[in-house]
Amino acid sequence: MASSDNYMSRFSPDSHFFTTPASMTQVQGQAFGPVSDREFRLTNKFTASGSKAFAICKGVMLVQPQTGDTNKVNVILRPFTQPITGFNVKYFIYRGLQKSDFFLGDQVITPTASTSDFINKVNASFLSFHNRINPGTTPPTFMARFLGYDPLKQNDDLLLSDFFFKESEYVESNGEFIEKEEMAFELPVIEMGASLGNFASGECGIDIVLNYGDYRLPVPNDEFVFDLAYARANEAKIILPAEMDVFQQKLKREHIFQFLDAAAYFGFHTDNGTVKVDNAGVKVAKKGLSIYNEVIDNFYTKNRLYLYIQSDRTRSYNFYGNYNIGEVEGMSLKMGTVEMALTDVAYEKEKWPLLINDAVQTHTGTRNKLFLQLVTDNNVNTMLYGQVARIDNAQHNNFCNADDLRLPDSIDGVPSRFTKIIVLSNPATGSDGAKVNIASFNILLYQGKRYSYVEKNGSEDESSIRDVNQPNFFNDIFDLHSEFALLRTSTNSAYSVLSKQRPQLIKSYNDMENVGLSVAQTSTINDLIETNTNLTTKLNRVTYTTELGDTSSLTLGTSRAMSISADSLSSASGGFNGTNAYNLNQPFFYGLTFFTDESQTITGLVLKTTNDTIPSKVLLGITKAENDSLKLLLNTQSLSNVRLHLKNVFIDANEVTISQNTIYQKYRLGIVGESNSGQLQLYTPESDIIIYSLDRRSFFSSDYSKYFKDNSLLGTILTSDIFI
Repeated sequence: MASSDNYMSRFSPDSHFFTTPASMTQVQGQAFGPVSDREFRLTNKFTASGSKAFAICKGVMLVQPQTGDTNKVNVILRPFTQPITGFNVKYFIYRGLQKSDFFLGDQVITPTASTSDFINKVNASFLSFHNRINPGTTPPTFMARFLGYDPLKQNDDLLLSDFFFKESEYVESNGEFIEKEEMAFELPVIEMGASLGNFASGECGIDIVLNYGDYRLPVPNDEFVFDLAYARANEAKIILPAEMDVFQQKLKREHIFQFLDAAAYFGFHTDNGTVKVDNAGVKVAKKGLSIYNEVIDNFYTKNRLYLYIQSDRTRSYNFYGNYNIGEVEGMSLKMGTVEMALTDVAYEKEKWPLLINDAVQTHTGTRNKLFLQLVTDNNVNTMLYGQVARIDNAQHNNFCNADDLRLPDSIDGVPSRFTKIIVLSNPATGSDGAKVNIASFNILLYQGKRYSYVEKNGSEDESSIRDVNQPNFFNDIFDLHSEFALLRTSTNSAYSVLSKQRPQLIKSYNDMENVGLSVAQTSTINDLIETNTNLTTKLNRVTYTTELGDTSSLTLGTSRAMSISADSLSSASGGFNGTNAYNLNQPFFYGLTFFTDESQTITGLVLKTTNDTIPSKVLLGITKAENDSLKLLLNTQSLSNVRLHLKNVFIDANEVTISQNTIYQKYRLGIVGESNSGQLQLYTPESDIIIYSLDRRSFFSSDYSKYFKDNSLLGTILTSDIFI
């Protein structure tokens, strides 16, 4: 078994506790998690004694009324500085603060010796702004709506993103154009640890929401809706109606992946982090066991370990039913706290897709271990990564590849249905022989079994349907979406970037050989280039690209390191640096290789680096017209969770050698998505979109790549290698 010394801690969390720890209590009926097989509580409810609320991190703050209680408000804090670098939080939702600590009627209260840091700051900023703009005059009344609090004009279906990424909209009034009143506000930034107000005595709550990216989906969609109805509620729960069909229930259950138990969030800081608490105005940093004993001790869930396993197509483990053990419905892995006594279990807690472990362990150490065996068919694309986990026997850097996970065949030559035993360890406390978990959470990324698509040609005739082979290393990475970025850098919409922050596993290649595993996030870039020397003809393009997170170089046949991505992207629209064209940042650039396919000369793009590292990216480039033909399929076939798919043209060899000894791959581009019944279906457009690749890193259509020949448009030239 490998030593845990190969584990590299990638997090140093730093948060402030949201209230005074001793002022809150929690009982079972208030706890985060499954309430029943049809109800899941997303809010960490607790009983408060009227103590202060504090900003968990530096963030942008919105105040909203609490539905059902005119004396309470909820606070939405969007992190400006992430408390756990590399693991992004979207929102902290504080539920049940005293309205009188913020507003009197429709006005912001004036500061006094006892008002909060929030009230003191916003009043000072308001006065400073007025004195700068209109010196020597009496300030106007500080209205609550200036801070985004205007409930009579803000409907429940307004999205929170409308506030945090608002675009000014102007309407005509008495011959003038003024900013639309319901969105005429500026949200303040508050520092970590600042007091916000006081929780009302009685039942209150806190939500912790993870960030998947700053984008907006068209409605309806299958993601959780973060609107004012959610933000204003006294608590948030997922409740599955009795009449909801089975697949729609499964989609709703997936939403729990985006929420964390507060005890687990702060308990996670025990390993390598700090939680600050307020002691009568003095900030005190808590570390290690002090976090358990002095911060989360009053949580009912203080000994829970939450295990989330993300699997195929970013769905939960066994979402598609392909990891079942034998004929027993639902049983999908082996688990236990004793390595040699694992039992078959289902990946669920009361039918919700997570595992919760709170078992007392009998050792004398400082870490509790959880042993797992996942189901596999031992295919070459099997891989495991601990996104937020310590895998004691990981192969390298918290990764395990197919060879490492595979057990020896039986004496009869039958492959094992299970991976090796995977060892997770987490901080524990308690007396010797009675060690309990310190609340925390683990997130694993795993893919280990083939699954099939059903290919359809658009006809309802069942004779047109056939199963197709498992996904290759490229498929199911890139989303095809109709989302758009929330952040606009200008009114120019020709250039935009949309980034998804949910990581995925991919394989890395060099000279067509697999050299390791990577975990990456994906971005989609829309841009516009000029295609002739007069700069009068333009082409809209779409580039799909991965942004490298962690990597593990597992192949011993190369001494070259993996490149570190220098161009991590954030969702935004509008041109950058005066251009509408997407450019790879160093060390990445394209080398050109020309080849012939069926008498057509193709400009081949080979992804390279200036520092001789192995390129860590995967890119697909097509024209907007080609992308639009895929979107047409998306809209007409009513698919969800849609991904791009490369279908091999060369069925036998998947490659052709031409006279210049250039080897290339050729594919038809299509989409795979989930039908309304949950079936994975593959569609390709009526007019083929042919994709080429020379290196299994850069994929392109001929219309996308052909203008790379025009050196005047492409910037820096390095011999035959072109930066773009």
